[in-house]
Amino acid sequence: MRLISWNVNGGYSGRMTAQVEQLKSLESDIIALQEVTARTAPVYRDCLKNEGYHSIIDSFQPVKYMTRLRSNSFGELIASRWPIISSPIRFDVPWPEKILSCFIIGPWGDILVHTAHIPSGGRDDIRKIETLEGIYKALAYAAQYPRILCGDFSTPQEELPDGRIITWGQKKKRTGEVVLQKFWGQRWDTGERNILEGLGKFDLVDVYRRLNSSRPEYSIYEKTDGRRIGRRYDHILSSESLNPVECRYLHYLREQKLSNHAAMLVEFRPRLAQTNPRQLTSMTVEESENDPSAHR
Repeated sequence: MRLISWNVNGGYSGRMTAQVEQLKSLESDIIALQEVTARTAPVYRDCLKNEGYHSIIDSFQPVKYMTRLRSNSFGELIASRWPIISSPIRFDVPWPEKILSCFIIGPWGDILVHTAHIPSGGRDDIRKIETLEGIYKALAYAAQYPRILCGDFSTPQEELPDGRIITWGQKKKRTGEVVLQKFWGQRWDTGERNILEGLGKFDLVDVYRRLNSSRPEYSIYEKTDGRRIGRRYDHILSSESLNPVECRYLHYLREQKLSNHAAMLVEFRPRLAQTNPRQLTSMTVEESENDPSAHR
């Protein structure tokens, strides 16, 4: 089972078709896209359906948040070669469209997939930390079925050679000592670590680090004080039973200027079929979209 997670940067100057062409060549079973907009989502849906992804869910279909969303608002999209049913999990976050969840009914059993774009923010914009806290609160439990959480988390600030992470709640002194930011640092540090490390207690572990130890890696480059700095913002966390055997960043997609983010590819070899969640609803996403009663 192959999964691709990619922040497509809103379609990156109208290159949606070229992006999907690249996704097609990777022969993925599940595709999770972040920073899809209300304007670009229909283009992605049509292109992906033409490539055999007939089960698709996004933040704009059905429209849940149109009172706030604009054509350039960022949401998420999940496409699968296998049937999708909607997830009952709700996240207490400022922007609900930035997290998308569904069950994928695959040949190895049912898998709960979440994709998220955690907004960037400074100490005076707490929506980032509120989003991190809301995700952790919703996912910090022992699940009866395998799970995947992927996307652009906008953290950590840095990863050290010994495997330690530096969050945006911390700062590194000129001496190399790492300390908490004053006043607001503890909340930010805890919120970021709960996602990157704390969810591991609930069988959601960083796949790249599981397979690649502390080897340096970046998924996006930012300019800070005139310097070009790499950040590993894009992550995939998964349950142990999904048995990830390969995880790598597809830098050529960023280098070809198809997005400012590298995509992530993970190859899973699931071990066991899991609990069937279809007792929650017998209606697939596509059926729900065609059933007016489902939106009352």
